Amino acid sequence: MPELPPEQVTPFVFSDPSGKRWPRLRLILLIGGVLFFVALVLFVQTLFVIPKMNVPFSLRQLKGQLRALQRENPAGQVSPASLLWQKFSATRQAAKKLASTAPTPSARPRKKALDNEVRLAFYVNGDAYSYASLQQHAAQITHVCPEWMTVVDGMGNLQIDSDSRVSKLAASKGIALMPLLTNLVGDTWQPETIENLAHGPAKRQDGFIQDVLGVLRNAKAAGVVVDWQQIDPAYKKDLTGFIDKFADALHDDNKELWMCVQPGQELDYIDVDALSDNIDRFVAMLFDETSETDPPGPLASRSWFEGWLHVLLDGSDSRQWIIAIGSYGYDWPIGGKKGELISFSEAMSRANDAEIESVQVQGPSYSPYFYFQDEETEHGVWFLDAVTFLNQVREVRDEKAGGFALYRLGSEDPAIWDALNAPRDFKFDDQTRQALELIKSTDTITDVGDGEIVTVDEDRTDGTRKLAVDADGYLTAKYVKFAEFPTLYHQGAGGEHQVAITFDDGPDPRWTPKILDILKAANIKATFFVVGVNAERYPALVRRIVNEGHEIGNHTYYHPNLALCWPEHIRLELNATQLLLETLTGRATTLFRPPYAADTGPTELSELAPLKIAEDLNYLVVLENIDPQDWAKPGADIILRRIKQQRHDGSVILLHDAGGDRSQTVEALPRVLDWLHTRGDTIVPLSTLLGTTRDAVMPPVQGNGQSLTRIVSSTGFRVYHNIEEFLWAFMIVATALVVIRTLIVIWLAARFRRLARTNFAKPISVVIAAYNEEKLIAETLRTLFATDYKGEIDVVVVNDGSTDQTASEIERIARNESRIRLFQQENRGKARALQRGLAAAHNGIVVFIDADTQCQGDTLQRLLEPFADERIGAVSGHAKVGNLRTFIARCQALEYTCGFNLDRRAYNRWNCITVVPGGGPTVRCNVCGNIATWHSTGTTAH
Repeated sequence: MPELPPEQVTPFVFSDPSGKRWPRLRLILLIGGVLFFVALVLFVQTLFVIPKMNVPFSLRQLKGQLRALQRENPAGQVSPASLLWQKFSATRQAAKKLASTAPTPSARPRKKALDNEVRLAFYVNGDAYSYASLQQHAAQITHVCPEWMTVVDGMGNLQIDSDSRVSKLAASKGIALMPLLTNLVGDTWQPETIENLAHGPAKRQDGFIQDVLGVLRNAKAAGVVVDWQQIDPAYKKDLTGFIDKFADALHDDNKELWMCVQPGQELDYIDVDALSDNIDRFVAMLFDETSETDPPGPLASRSWFEGWLHVLLDGSDSRQWIIAIGSYGYDWPIGGKKGELISFSEAMSRANDAEIESVQVQGPSYSPYFYFQDEETEHGVWFLDAVTFLNQVREVRDEKAGGFALYRLGSEDPAIWDALNAPRDFKFDDQTRQALELIKSTDTITDVGDGEIVTVDEDRTDGTRKLAVDADGYLTAKYVKFAEFPTLYHQGAGGEHQVAITFDDGPDPRWTPKILDILKAANIKATFFVVGVNAERYPALVRRIVNEGHEIGNHTYYHPNLALCWPEHIRLELNATQLLLETLTGRATTLFRPPYAADTGPTELSELAPLKIAEDLNYLVVLENIDPQDWAKPGADIILRRIKQQRHDGSVILLHDAGGDRSQTVEALPRVLDWLHTRGDTIVPLSTLLGTTRDAVMPPVQGNGQSLTRIVSSTGFRVYHNIEEFLWAFMIVATALVVIRTLIVIWLAARFRRLARTNFAKPISVVIAAYNEEKLIAETLRTLFATDYKGEIDVVVVNDGSTDQTASEIERIARNESRIRLFQQENRGKARALQRGLAAAHNGIVVFIDADTQCQGDTLQRLLEPFADERIGAVSGHAKVGNLRTFIARCQALEYTCGFNLDRRAYNRWNCITVVPGGGPTVRCNVCGNIATWHSTGTTAH
């Protein structure tokens, strides 16, 4: 092709005949790139700048504030509990004389001979240290007793809290599994549950026994350990008969029944002699001589332990008795609250921190103790250790008891396991003596103090004690150096009627403003632990929180599990959030709450490390001790109930103002505030619990020293915010598509035309599947028969294994209504129940109704009129929500309205309906009978 003359050549768009554009552009890009790189470096560098926060030392470290007190326990002091064994001894001897003249009822023999020594260990559910101890020492025990079952009411209903890890471990190690069955609901013994069961009808007892057997079979347990307390002695005879019946049933299933015996007045309702022929083992709980509610004293002094041991085994088959020995301690505030149950490790930590010079295990009590002062409060600590354990085990073996039990795993002195086979005269070999005298520090994390603001001490050192044998042949010890364990120091408990409310994960524009409105109306100040990414999205809410007088805390930037993060990542999370809060509010914060771990506390060193990093950055770590788990959306009533249950043991409430639907939290909050005020509590911010000011925990940013840092970080956060907003804009496209789809559905639904009314009145069958519908089934049947349908109605009700009185209620109505036919079956699910009802239906047209559905007067007539057209095989009714008082119910009502009035009409227009939904679906069997199916989702949709 010939070339065009130069004057006819059109230059291309980016033509640069002079050649100057590219060098200029390159220079601009270079300068821009350098500026961007410098800005990025400066921004990232600001995220690693450690904020300058000055927190008073008294708030950062409780260690060192404990000091020893010299107090001797009077040698002649005898606790009231020590005298009860003498009284019981006399009573039992008198009872035996009377019993010897009366005929003894026959009883089945126990299933096994009592030969080998039993070594039972009590396992605490949910305690990481208890499971670790079980794993480590499984080879040294023969039986394990986990806290699994609780009788919660007089009907014999059980609360099951099993742990499959324990079952698997016991099976793999050849340990006999003996779950514990108690009447302890929460922290309160419920004697009426056992009294009503023992005095109740045989059917109730049989059902309870079968439920227990079901649990034992599933767990492949060897039997059960019963611990029932505080029962009225008036039920002694009934209880004896019931336990015999229980034992017989277990023996028939090749399982054992062991029974805990609490020394003291608890023996008034246990007929030990009468039960001895049928109980496989008695477990004597020889600890808690001084309980948590008593003044400080020994937990199992020599005279008390040996007195009860002799009395219980005197005249009995000693091999039938297992003696439970304590391995824990109590820390009693003098004149204050009840004692706190502590582990051996925690006793060592307290003694070490208080700089106790020495503790001795010696006569007459042979129980170690010490006293210390924490600020203004005096404490008394008594505990049980390997020395007390060995003295008591020797007595148990001398009395030829069947074995011993350790109460409880996880809190014991680790040296116990080194001397289970110690010689009777305590002449240890060098290796055993060294193991007993060394108090080895472990990874166990101990707790000292009271409150949920914690500081961390990771130091660990071993301790020592010197052993000796006294003139009476008892093992004694003198602690000369106390072991030091990783420790959490707690503070901020506040006054007895002070409580703090905290909110995590916010802010959120849906819920945080509502919560702030509620708090403002009640003139309450709370603490909000904000997530950096949410604070960056909603800066106005962060400013409102601070401006309205609330305290603010750091909850990391992206809410990660810090136990899985590198140290640099943890520091970056905290620093980024801190700089953002300084930029938004002009204040720093010293308060920090770790994500995911606030309600459990660390149990492993990997969980302790992030807290130590935060402490090194001058943060106060805030946990909590009242967690209603509102994040799980259990309902406002349950949130309030859980706070009521936990308030007596805690002062820091954890709620959430973001992270999901928090409508239940918003609904519950005013009721929580009202209840706390009614209780006499004062709701205060965390700074008040700490005894300091808001400015101390949220110091204003001072001076210009960090002004450049704040400028750079502020600019960086704004740029990041704009980029994020741009990306969110893509959501508009998806929303637009949804709107378009909705408009199409509405258009199709508008073209739907109703069928003409008819006088259809052929015979029909109505199938109802019922499960535990005692309260509603009668109203459902009444409204069904009250409809204006003129045809014959055959009602088939299938009771799907209801555990309440549903069947009785149906039978009562059927006596006056011959059109009702009741079918019974074991619980197999709603789908199977509907299938059985369909098979029993007499007529060709079948209506399916939920057992809690109430029909309107024209329901059946409207449902059945379309069947005048023989081509129609199925019709669906329109289900409506009956109770619209709650937000969830109103949402469901809206869903039903849209689903039936829009979606189904549109699908019908295109003839693409694949599912006949709930709301009284009706089918013509000769058309749909071969294809109708029911899903196991709990609805009548098919």
